[in-house]
Amino acid sequence: MTQDEQMTRFDDTLRGHHDASLHALSPRVRAQLAQRRHAVMRGATATRYHRFGYAAALAALCALAIGLQFRNPPSPAWAAPAAVATTTRLVPARADSTMLDQDPDFYAWLASADAMQVAME
Repeated sequence: MTQDEQMTRFDDTLRGHHDASLHALSPRVRAQLAQRRHAVMRGATATRYHRFGYAAALAALCALAIGLQFRNPPSPAWAAPAAVATTTRLVPARADSTMLDQDPDFYAWLASADAMQVAME
């Protein structure tokens, strides 16, 4: 069997499967497929549905942008979480250290939102 004969047999087999699948469809689906095929052949497109889809996507994008405007402001990247502030330990004082070096609560306060409000005043 030559390659051309194999290709012809393969095409015939595929066409047979296609015909069998078309006959298995309901009459309603076949009518819809025929209408769509004829519309494409005439050059008519379903632009009405595409316009609605674009308008819906644009509305969703605008709603998302507005929603992001009203969300809670993010905490600063340098802010320490509360768990870190509670697990600090005291470091023994050295002779050359200051009072600020010995107070971990001060650094926890610096990382809080209160410190930002005081700094803005």
